[in-house]
Amino acid sequence: MKICFFANGGSIHTVRWCSHFQLLGHEVHLISFENIILPNVKVHFVDIGPVNVLGGNWKVLFKYRKIKKLLRIIKPDIFHALYATSYGITGALCGFQPFIITALGTDVLISPKKSFVYRILLRYAFSKARWITAMSDFMKKEIVDLNVVENKISVVPFGIDPLVFNDNNRSLPDNKFVITSTRNFESIYNIPHLIKAIAKVRNEIPNLHLNLIGTGSLKNELEELILTLQLVKQVSFLGKLSQFEIAKVFDQTHIFISVSLSDGNNISLNEAMASGVFCIATNIPANTQWIIDGENGLLVQINDVNSLAEKIINAYRKYDQFQKKSVPLNKKIIIDRAEWSVNMNRVEDKYKSLILE
Repeated sequence: MKICFFANGGSIHTVRWCSHFQLLGHEVHLISFENIILPNVKVHFVDIGPVNVLGGNWKVLFKYRKIKKLLRIIKPDIFHALYATSYGITGALCGFQPFIITALGTDVLISPKKSFVYRILLRYAFSKARWITAMSDFMKKEIVDLNVVENKISVVPFGIDPLVFNDNNRSLPDNKFVITSTRNFESIYNIPHLIKAIAKVRNEIPNLHLNLIGTGSLKNELEELILTLQLVKQVSFLGKLSQFEIAKVFDQTHIFISVSLSDGNNISLNEAMASGVFCIATNIPANTQWIIDGENGLLVQINDVNSLAEKIINAYRKYDQFQKKSVPLNKKIIIDRAEWSVNMNRVEDKYKSLILE
């Protein structure tokens, strides 16, 4: 097959999809508004100038003629947009079939609630898609609420690679208690909330250490907050890491924490669960589909710093007790529902069936 993805080249999701299908032997093209290099993937860069990570990039819609021209040159069997708003709407304007849209989170959970115009444009984009994938049942419901026919929507969690994320090499340090976050430094991931909770518990947990993995527009703000709270010795910025590098950090991590305000499906949470790391996450649908509070992790209300601090201390004091229950439960959940290769096999089969229609 010749597959053309239309997506943000800087996103780990885009890299994973392109690399996976290329390794399966398919000819993979990527049309992106970000200029990157991917091994054995033909990248077609469309320059739109600076992109606002908070949204509102209406200028991308006017590039549909350029995208349409590239599609005539590439002649793909499948045209697949990852992210329903910017890439999905622009892709729909091109009129190419079979056209697929994958919703990733804020594109259907937040954007259409903020703007009536977004709702109209998303309805249009979804009407042009032959197949739509969502990463969770609650995301599917949000898409259906946009008057989209339910039978053309499939729930396909991305999942993790168990060869990368597993607990085979766990080696927890004896001289410190390590908490890790792998969420990027944008407002939706609410990292200041986590930092403030760390400040509250540092005197209760000897040798507490926080790893912040990621990048983003709020890094300077986070650095200033850490200085203000006198947490410089307790916090490390590790930057943007590969999956293999993240897995190595997880091998030496006691607790993974995600305090995001919204998510489509928290893949970072899945990675931590598979790695045998105890998990604390916000009580939102993206996390409650994976975590049962007190069973295989802990849930905390959004923006409740005091509660998060209490959960961290509780997990520290009862760590072995919690892990005895959570580790086997999480292994089973990942095997049953969140293995990347299994879920991508479903996608490949759907590609083939769409080509034959």
